[in-house]
Amino acid sequence: MPFPLSIEAPDGVLAGLYSRELSELSGIETSSPLTLILASGVVSLAGGSVRENPVFVDFVGGTLGFRRVYGGGRHSEGVARACFGRMKAPVIFDGTAGLGRDAFILAALGARVHLFERNPVVRLLLRDGLRRGRDSDIPEVREITSAGMRLEEAPSVTAYNGDVIPDTVYLDPMYPERKKSALVKKEMRIFHELVGQDQDREEYLKAVLDADYRKTVMKLPKWADIMHPERVNTVVATKNHRFVVYASRSQGKSETGE
Repeated sequence: MPFPLSIEAPDGVLAGLYSRELSELSGIETSSPLTLILASGVVSLAGGSVRENPVFVDFVGGTLGFRRVYGGGRHSEGVARACFGRMKAPVIFDGTAGLGRDAFILAALGARVHLFERNPVVRLLLRDGLRRGRDSDIPEVREITSAGMRLEEAPSVTAYNGDVIPDTVYLDPMYPERKKSALVKKEMRIFHELVGQDQDREEYLKAVLDADYRKTVMKLPKWADIMHPERVNTVVATKNHRFVVYASRSQGKSETGE
């Protein structure tokens, strides 16, 4: 049974700022009761009547704040090893931006990241997170979110008709969670209920591969099958994930690997 997305906007300034985006959300239905909340300068998403642990994009504090201060470099971050390869400052199209965490890490390490997000609610969360990041009193966060990250109006890489040609297209589709964790129970559970599973993940990947960009990277849970293995150049493995690097037909495999 679908549920209409509920919207609460006690912050009138924020509601005015995002009036166009809010008008586009009328008619959105979700698999469980969810509420979009515009309050105290933040756009967040909460599950049903529960207001604890709402989902919002945070490029200043939380997990990303910790990783920005204490995280490793390009050689210790699996997503960077896969997306950068030998490149120092690649242009990356994040075709499944989600809450923007991988995009922020890539931008913090020197990439210019164009974010694409197909779900309009998540796209609004991203837009608000970028706004707050660019208004942050932390210079590094302002620089990363202003110079290194751009949210595109096109919802997907395949719908983009601009002039930028990426060095890497990065895809991180939604898969079902196979383990119970506090993160899944609280924050990501709400996110999963909104977005669901990317049932067209193979079709999206095929469309990107057919476009023959210089490099395509797909993030998978370790248990998931690798799609289109005939195009695989290399695989970067971490504790819980595999980053599958696909070769371009027009360039040799040696140019797409690490």
